[in-house]
Amino acid sequence: MTSHRLELTAYGHCYQYLIYQALERVHVKQTEIDTYFNVLSELGGAILESSSESTESLDESELHTFFEKYSKNFLPVDQNKVIGDLVNSFILQRSDNILKFRYRYLFYFFAAKKIAESLQKGEEAKKRIKNLVNKIHLEKASNIVLFLTFHSKDPWIIDEIILSVMDIFSDEKAVTLESGSLSFLQDFTKQIPELILEERDARQERLKHDRQKDIIEEQQEDRNRYVDENQDPSELIEKVNKVVRAIEVCGQIFRNRLGSLERSHLELIYEESLSVSLRFLNVFLRFSEYVREESIRKIKKTIEHNQNISDSKIIREIEYFYLGMNYLVILGMLYKISFSLGSAKGREIYIKVTESKGNPAWRLIQEIIELQFEKKIDINKIDKLNIEFSKNYICQRFLKEIILRHCYMHDIGFRERQKLADKLNISMQTQRSITMASKRTQC
Repeated sequence: MTSHRLELTAYGHCYQYLIYQALERVHVKQTEIDTYFNVLSELGGAILESSSESTESLDESELHTFFEKYSKNFLPVDQNKVIGDLVNSFILQRSDNILKFRYRYLFYFFAAKKIAESLQKGEEAKKRIKNLVNKIHLEKASNIVLFLTFHSKDPWIIDEIILSVMDIFSDEKAVTLESGSLSFLQDFTKQIPELILEERDARQERLKHDRQKDIIEEQQEDRNRYVDENQDPSELIEKVNKVVRAIEVCGQIFRNRLGSLERSHLELIYEESLSVSLRFLNVFLRFSEYVREESIRKIKKTIEHNQNISDSKIIREIEYFYLGMNYLVILGMLYKISFSLGSAKGREIYIKVTESKGNPAWRLIQEIIELQFEKKIDINKIDKLNIEFSKNYICQRFLKEIILRHCYMHDIGFRERQKLADKLNISMQTQRSITMASKRTQC
């Protein structure tokens, strides 16, 4: 569920502006700015294609070869002055006869710029883009792809991304959260204590939430340090990572291009991003069921050799744990999808696509997006949704959880809270902790 900070790549125009400022600080003339940008683009492309791609740098020999090739294709430049200015402006970094971009996002920016500029020159650039899209689960590829959509408005790039998304878990059915598909969770959710709307300080809740996010992101960064992007992961792990990265990339494209992409493209990005996420959720639930059954089988086998152990309680606890995990993963995935693809300005797209699907999963995602990004509570709409879910106890429970989370994270007036509690049949109590399903799964 961790964000991969792709929002750092989302604002290509900001990078461009900051690079201009950096060059002006070292007194690069306005008439030379274009030349410096061109050198940086060619350098980004050369590093991407070089044998030293894993280190994202060029040594002295490779740099000499680079400028020889550059002088054949473009008017020659004063190598020492240009490199000196780029180092002094903190765009490039030089140490131990190795030259590299000081920040990896600058490398991604200029590598993408070079590819975008080469797109009209032949099929080689398209092959490179297809390769990057295919590796979208990797940090480098996903960020370069996102910068590509800034440097080029060619719809072919977005089409390739969408086709790649459609191909992930293409043989799987998407989870709908219809009541019949969640029968395995019915008994479990009825055992969870009823939710209670507490009196909480919204500012403190947000601070606590931000601290938790910081801890998770730090742990993710620590893990990323030991990830070798050249090592082949298992097919399943690769697909799972592709799903997560793909919906984040699509979400950034969706938000950045809301004002310039045609409706049909926006609808397709949103629809396919949600669909692949819900297909992945189906894979997870099936895998979880297999693990649960396998665990019970092994425990039963162990008990056969030790008659002093009672199996019924152990098996019951295992089932409760796996059901609790499924419950939390479903809810977590709904939030992940919503936060990745949500925007305050995409309402028309969300409504149209959701109405065409009409199942509970899509309706819950739209509700989270509206609460999170539009910051408004439509009590009548929530009431209708709650009534619609009257025969779907689990989705009704999810809806209550979503509304409670929003109430805790935002300053909602007492009367509005009271109306929500009444519509959703939630008790209002102060200074009392909610016993969540997660408690059992964390034990």
